[in-house]
Amino acid sequence: MSRLVRTLLVIALACGAGAVVEDVIEVIRLGTDITGQVLDSWDAIGQLSNATGGVQFPYFKPKDQVVLTRLRHISGQIRKVEHAIDKVGAMTFYLGKNLGRGTDLELRLHEMTDLLNRVSSADRKMREYMGLQQELEKVTLLDFAEWCVSHDQGALPGLLERIHSLIVPPHKHLLGQSLLTLLQKRFQDEASETCTAAMSPHQLIFDIYNTVALTEIKGYAMMQFSWMLLRIYGKGNFTQEASLTRQRYSQRTAQAAAVAKSALSEASRDLYMCDPPMHIEGSTYEQVTRLLQGYVENEVDMNTDGTCKENCAHYTLAEKHGCYMDQFCAKQTPCRGRIIDCQYLDSDMWVCPASRNSNRRYEWIEYENGRKLGNVGSCSRGTTKVDSWWRWLFWHCSYCMCLCDDATDSDRYFSLWDATSDVKKNKVVTGLRLVKIGRVFHLQVHEGTLKERGSVEPSGWVPVNKFDPNDPGMMDGIDYHTLTYEKRAIDLDELDSPEGHVLTGVRFRVIGAHLHFEIRSTPFNYTTGRLSPSKSQWVSNDNTEGSDTPRSKLELKTPDLPTRSHTRMEVDSNHDQYVEFTHSDFDADAAQSTVPFIDVQPVLPSKGAALATGAGVIHRGAPSSGGFIALKLRSYNNARHVKAEPPPADFTEEKDDAADFVLPVVNN
Repeated sequence: MSRLVRTLLVIALACGAGAVVEDVIEVIRLGTDITGQVLDSWDAIGQLSNATGGVQFPYFKPKDQVVLTRLRHISGQIRKVEHAIDKVGAMTFYLGKNLGRGTDLELRLHEMTDLLNRVSSADRKMREYMGLQQELEKVTLLDFAEWCVSHDQGALPGLLERIHSLIVPPHKHLLGQSLLTLLQKRFQDEASETCTAAMSPHQLIFDIYNTVALTEIKGYAMMQFSWMLLRIYGKGNFTQEASLTRQRYSQRTAQAAAVAKSALSEASRDLYMCDPPMHIEGSTYEQVTRLLQGYVENEVDMNTDGTCKENCAHYTLAEKHGCYMDQFCAKQTPCRGRIIDCQYLDSDMWVCPASRNSNRRYEWIEYENGRKLGNVGSCSRGTTKVDSWWRWLFWHCSYCMCLCDDATDSDRYFSLWDATSDVKKNKVVTGLRLVKIGRVFHLQVHEGTLKERGSVEPSGWVPVNKFDPNDPGMMDGIDYHTLTYEKRAIDLDELDSPEGHVLTGVRFRVIGAHLHFEIRSTPFNYTTGRLSPSKSQWVSNDNTEGSDTPRSKLELKTPDLPTRSHTRMEVDSNHDQYVEFTHSDFDADAAQSTVPFIDVQPVLPSKGAALATGAGVIHRGAPSSGGFIALKLRSYNNARHVKAEPPPADFTEEKDDAADFVLPVVNN
């Protein structure tokens, strides 16, 4: 693991801040509660002073008890939020797995880690003291309170200012850019590095901002209650100092919110999976099988007359009509479908047949002229010598290398049924994956119950309605799509919901000869968390090759199996493209496999439930590789909710809608 990965993990764990919307809402609401309660505490101290006439009572006087009791209550609120969101922090472990080349960024991350840990340490000490009120000496509390408001650079105010300077550099031309901006640019330049985090770059930046916001709240509470204790113990009035602390807190939160909003607006909200540590068929990927497969056939068996008067190139579309004298044709499984695009490579060859349970026909082929198709080596079933021949000295009966399009034993079907969350029970889509059941590929969704202010309670994977194309009543083009030579394109689109909508479903449908992806969007009320199912709509990009600006084709050049590649498979597709399923390269694999492969890794946010607004079908590939068809998820846009507001100047009772107007940011 790189140093950057470890650093990001520690930062995420330092305050336990999470990246999902519901977690930051708790921090936001906490900011409002704390600032109000601090002012309430000052008011209570003033009332006590008036009631006692300023008389000093024995050790642990009533005013001490008031302050410490209120501080304990506030500390409990902070701790509750930490416990609620701590589960997400550990997921940052996956972030930037191969990063570690940005020295400036790493230094700042390490500094941020150190500073956050120092504030957390002070917070733990404060909690310790609250649990030992009756045993503590007055000097101990005084010493801690003085440290919390000291001008020393190593004291709490200095730590908070240094944390703030990493988020909002005081002189950006001299000290560089914000840590959040640096992270946003790093992920933009190396987007593939973030996909194993189970967290979009947008979410991650929000995570770090949320951590800093919670740290600010901790520091603000400790400083304010320290001023109160110092006043109680007769060290001064400190009303002006407390006011300055409140003002500076307001300035820092406003500035940090502005920087965070800018970084979030630029950061990618996309979540998708990277290459797993090991490719495992049935677990991390699946294959379309025998769609267009390399097939050796003699021209004598591809015409009704049984003649050899043409050549291989003549047979662009043919069928098998016989097996002349039980030669090589009798030793292999015949092509029961169409034989396409034949070519002549050489007259004689050695063929290594694949194992009987394999989806391949051949392991490899070696021609007498030295050309090799596939990885030539040992052959468990023994090689077969295949020789072309002459008929009557005039006609050469050549063995051709063709493509077989045979659906008999082929896994080439895609379900056209909707995959949706249960909107009647207020559930939204929180994750996606492709699954292969029998011979059919299905879209499957993970759902969660939408709650107030964007929070989502995870539920689980919605069971797939499985079927077989041969089941009674199943219809091609309505229930499923069959890939063929003419209909093997899949559209690559990245779709998002209209503003005020969330993702509640996905599906495939057929447009022309293309398999097409769509998402279902449902309006919702952010404050109440209620969906409006009757207003759901399907969103798609219905662009075709016949439009004024047709889709562009993603070409797969000499595509080998993606599982053989030593190069990382990165997203190489763009919105409004398409790619065709095709055969693997002749030289690399004897055209025995269908590429791209299908990535079946679940695309699921780290907490198993986070608000999403969009999804897409993408291609991950590399040069000379068939790559993978994969899914992506688009997380909710948090930037629109980041807005700083100053703490109230005077204490006011919390209103019913206070949870929607909060600090350090506001949910509009």
